[in-house]
Amino acid sequence: MDKAEAYEIAAQWHDRNAAGCRDIADDEPRIEADTRRRADEAAKHHAACAAGLRLAATREKRLLLTSLN
Repeated sequence: MDKAEAYEIAAQWHDRNAAGCRDIADDEPRIEADTRRRADEAAKHHAACAAGLRLAATREKRLLLTSLN
């Protein structure tokens, strides 16, 4: 496994966590407002982490491709 694959696996983990947090944030009738607000912030955090990891994976792939030329 190379770095780019590891970054993608970590990004997928963050995607799953973002989705779970989003579910909690959107569950208005059962979850209190403060918990929903914190879940919304956590969802944003996980989504941003996933994006950053995918950017790092892209950089690793680009470096590998340029080193082959």
